[in-house]
Amino acid sequence: MGNGAQQNRNPESLAVGLSGAPAIEGGPRIRRKGVVLHTVTEVADMLQVSEAWVRDHSTRKQPRLKCVKVGKLLRYKLEDIEEFISTWCQ
Repeated sequence: MGNGAQQNRNPESLAVGLSGAPAIEGGPRIRRKGVVLHTVTEVADMLQVSEAWVRDHSTRKQPRLKCVKVGKLLRYKLEDIEEFISTWCQ
């Protein structure tokens, strides 16, 4: 394959195209058109539960907590967290 085909498979080049900055674990949150995606740790802190609880409720056959999967990573929109709270936390 040519050099251009291999360059497109580079995860950093894809991340730069999506968010405008290289993807670095533990770096700033991903922003795209005003949307902030929160990490499992941040959601666990917001809901005052463990990270394992957040992952469990996100990866069930019928998840209660909506998430965005980025490869193996789970990310969350604030409106989905608020929807979970209004639906399940009565």
